[in-house]
Amino acid sequence: MNQGRLQPDSLREYVERARPILIEVARRRTVITYAELMNRLGGPGRAYIGEVIGRISEIELQAGRPKLSAVVVRSDTRTVGGGFFGFPDTPQAIRRSRPEEWQNPYLTETDREYWHNQLQEVYRYWQ
Repeated sequence: MNQGRLQPDSLREYVERARPILIEVARRRTVITYAELMNRLGGPGRAYIGEVIGRISEIELQAGRPKLSAVVVRSDTRTVGGGFFGFPDTPQAIRRSRPEEWQNPYLTETDREYWHNQLQEVYRYWQ
């Protein structure tokens, strides 16, 4: 087992359960906090929820859909976490490529604009 990572079967199970919740949130044109999502899932825990959300984003990007993770926000800032900016499709100027950057909750105005645009794409796609 990789320390700090979910087992593949557990990750797959959480992804399968979380994705429909995120789609529901997108269809309602709202957001959900990491904590609310974990409560609805009954796990996987704070150290692992980012892995689940990240895997969902990877699946969506591979399928040519917008990043569904745009609807998952931090409860303290009500914005996405730094990991949202770690995907290859993120513009280079705002990409966060190192895990320590993903922990930084501060978003620049450019970050916020990018997230807002991504959120609108998600809403349009899932309406």
